[in-house]
Amino acid sequence: MEDGGIRNIVVAANSGSGKTSLAEAMLFTAKAVKRLGKVDDGSSTLDFEPEEIRRHISINNAFHDLTWEKTKIYMIDTPGDDNFLAEAKMALRVADNVLYVVDAVDPIKPQTDKVWSMIRQFNLPVMIFVNKLDKERADFKKTIETVKTALGLRLVPVSIPIGAEEGFRGIVDLIQMKAYEYAPDGSGKETRIEIPADMKDEVDTLRGNLIEYAAESEDSLLEKFLEGGDLTSEEIISGLMKGTAQGGFAPVACGSAIKNAAAANLLDLIVRLLPSPEGRGDVKGVNPKTGSEAARRPLIDEPFSGLVFKTLIDPYAGRLSILRVYSGVIRPDGSVYNSTHDMEERYSQIQVLQGKTQRPAQQAGPGEIIAIAKLKETSSGDTLCERTSPVSYPFVDFLGAVLTYAVKPKTKGDEEKITQAITRIREEDPTIMVQRDQQTGELLIAGNGQLHLDCTIEKMERKFGVHVDLALPKIPYRETIKGSQKGVVYRHKKQTGGAGQFAEVHFDITSLPRGTGFEFEEALVGMNVPRNFVPAVEKGLHEALQAGPLAGFPVVDVKVRFYDGKSHEVDSSETAFKIAAIQCFKKGILDAKPTILEPIVKMIIKVPDISVGDIIGDLNSRRGKVMGMEPGQTGQQVITALVPMSEVQRYVLDLNAITAGRGSFTTEMSHYEEVPGNLVEKIVAKLNDEKERAKGEK
Repeated sequence: MEDGGIRNIVVAANSGSGKTSLAEAMLFTAKAVKRLGKVDDGSSTLDFEPEEIRRHISINNAFHDLTWEKTKIYMIDTPGDDNFLAEAKMALRVADNVLYVVDAVDPIKPQTDKVWSMIRQFNLPVMIFVNKLDKERADFKKTIETVKTALGLRLVPVSIPIGAEEGFRGIVDLIQMKAYEYAPDGSGKETRIEIPADMKDEVDTLRGNLIEYAAESEDSLLEKFLEGGDLTSEEIISGLMKGTAQGGFAPVACGSAIKNAAAANLLDLIVRLLPSPEGRGDVKGVNPKTGSEAARRPLIDEPFSGLVFKTLIDPYAGRLSILRVYSGVIRPDGSVYNSTHDMEERYSQIQVLQGKTQRPAQQAGPGEIIAIAKLKETSSGDTLCERTSPVSYPFVDFLGAVLTYAVKPKTKGDEEKITQAITRIREEDPTIMVQRDQQTGELLIAGNGQLHLDCTIEKMERKFGVHVDLALPKIPYRETIKGSQKGVVYRHKKQTGGAGQFAEVHFDITSLPRGTGFEFEEALVGMNVPRNFVPAVEKGLHEALQAGPLAGFPVVDVKVRFYDGKSHEVDSSETAFKIAAIQCFKKGILDAKPTILEPIVKMIIKVPDISVGDIIGDLNSRRGKVMGMEPGQTGQQVITALVPMSEVQRYVLDLNAITAGRGSFTTEMSHYEEVPGNLVEKIVAKLNDEKERAKGEK
């Protein structure tokens, strides 16, 4: 495709704004698909996964291309639900432009701040489409003002609606000064009409506003404007494109996606106002050999480079690596250098994704988005380039998972299948975290919310035939002592005919400062205990540490001084001294004021100003300690708190309820603290109940 003949866009929005429906309307209008796909009836080209069809939401990034006015447009339809915003972040990382869809009835939603913070992070040009103008209570002017105020944006309407709510029937294109009426049957057919007389004053005002914005973007246009000259349509378009590319303002179009009203006008605007790859300028990375900055011009005669930003796993077709080409050209049947892993990868076909299908491509250049099948070692975030001209592009950082469950197979013996399935799924979704809790032995899976994990489990069942149950993880409590016990003696004596068992140990058991762990001191004097039995005693103590006598949790922050004992010439053995050590330790611990320690996590919580009081009250009710608070982004506060892990296992659900979905948080392990006395008995009783139930199930 010749230079300037490519646009790539991310279609982004809050959940429920009609983003996918708008993408479907553009595909249909450009004749890239034969029918107008609809999310609600499951006929969408872009929401094709079974989970998406069933839930009527986008869960994964979806890809399609179309051609409009001889310009190739590569489109990524992204999820808007809070659980899947990591998908949107990966797409925004490689996009040149954002088409942001706003609901004219409810323009600012819980996810708005989160989506816009990502758009700002990548400094992307934005075009806004005000959707659902045919709905009851839809208000174009109010929507513009609401978005402008909430997001601090300079907005430039480039089209305005004719009619409102049920009476919405068309638009006025303020650049071309033409009016169009749309057929009500979803065909997208437009009829040129005269600009309604009662709209003339509004049109003239907004047209003047538009010209002023266009003029400010170029010195020559501004000079002409200030001298009273009229700008041509081409000059207006040039000024608007430059201002949009520089982030000075966002042009605003409007229509109704579900009725396919104004998709053609929107496509015109995308081609005319949004910058091409070259218009976005050089792409910066790092030379992996030298560590110095490396830049690539987005031209076909530059060395090839691209970033793999998404991986798709098909149980039958294998791995598909989705690549944004930044420079040069890639053609079928060749090899590429993976600069991230310093290795060569061979490949055969390159393909363009079109919903759930692909079409072969003969070559791909700057700005194009393609798929390469069966790259063996390449994963999301890897840079592909030419070995002779290496470059490495940065990827994205993901926030830590906010909800964790223990995964248990529904069928015994399936644990290995679970691990294999999750490993494959993590290739597609790097935000899924999996680990084995070394203390509890549970396999833990963590994600961005309940819906995220539910969909992951559904995918495991559908793609890999693995059926699992989820349960809240066991809290990794520990045991310790608050006091000391000197002179603890235990004698192990057993006679069953033949050789007997005999060992006696004398311990001093004392507490240690929190976080110290375990100390063993051998302080024997004389020969009451032969020194060759000392390792057996120490081994017994380490075994006893694994399950304390109070509730079976590991014991920490304890010192044992082994100062005396007794032995028998015939009946003493390593086994006897090991058993004696275990029993003496348990006896001493029970007499030294045993207690339970609980893990404390450090939480950093970002919430709207209006929710601060409710959040602090909620943290207090969870036995949390607020350590500090500071201003965050506009209208936000950042709260730092220490909270018991047991109190925040499903905190994401409660935070969403308190903040209407506008809050976010991260957690990290901090330290262990003593459990309040009134809760120790409850923890022990609950543990005993679980053991009894487990016995009953057997």
